Amino acid sequence: MTKEIIRLNMSEPITDWSDEYDNVGHIRDAMGFIDNWPKLAEAFRSTANVEVNIPYDNGERNLFDLFHPEGRPKGLFIFVHGGYWLRFDKSFWSHLARGPLAKGYAVSVPSYTLCPNAEIPNITTEITSAIIAASERIEGPIILCGHSAGGHLVTRQICEDIGLEKDVLKRIERVISISGVHDLRPLLNIVQNETSILMKK
Repeated sequence: MTKEIIRLNMSEPITDWSDEYDNVGHIRDAMGFIDNWPKLAEAFRSTANVEVNIPYDNGERNLFDLFHPEGRPKGLFIFVHGGYWLRFDKSFWSHLARGPLAKGYAVSVPSYTLCPNAEIPNITTEITSAIIAASERIEGPIILCGHSAGGHLVTRQICEDIGLEKDVLKRIERVISISGVHDLRPLLNIVQNETSILMKK
């Protein structure tokens, strides 16, 4: 079986950045998947050993759910959701705790303030607080995982300018960014930036 090599013609400029970043618009029945996530999450929560709505800061959305495995936790797995810093909360993603729980990890799933009510640096600071709060409850190594905007938020936690407490930072064993949005410069060109203040131009 031969692999086809696709070569991009980088001389052709991107004329519609919003379309390039429109994942939902390019996935068949994308809304069907999204509509199903909270149902799957709620069904999982109903059977799990979980503490819900634990505050980690003073904001209305500064809450996390903490799922406990059977027996003593091997460590702490933290999942930070995506949605372009604009959508969703922790209640959509509870079922993603199933895998780490099966491996013996406690799992924390935080919500955070969404744009335009907060700018990305403020959200990053909130996630730092969420990690510290969860780490105070669960001992052992920490694995950070995030999807899309969440991938950006967890990766930022190991940067020098964030200031995550050294005792917590040295416990971080792995950072997993799933389709993380890391280069934020193109987002200056998408339609969401005009109304949601993802970043100041």
